[in-house]
Amino acid sequence: MSRKRPLTSRGVQKLSERERQTGIEPDDTAAEWLAENDKQPPPQAPKSAMKSKALHQWRQQQQKKKKL
Repeated sequence: MSRKRPLTSRGVQKLSERERQTGIEPDDTAAEWLAENDKQPPPQAPKSAMKSKALHQWRQQQQKKKKL
């Protein structure tokens, strides 16, 4: 018999999101408290937004120099 794998942080996020979406009535006091105090974190900016175009151009130039 195999054991269940431990939850990853992504798994916990998905599970809590599913729990938030199901079974909560809008007039429930617990649902109101959760809506006020358990805010969703803002979405993370993509990594590509942090990388500069100049960095990519520099890397391409370096690769061209190696080929020659």
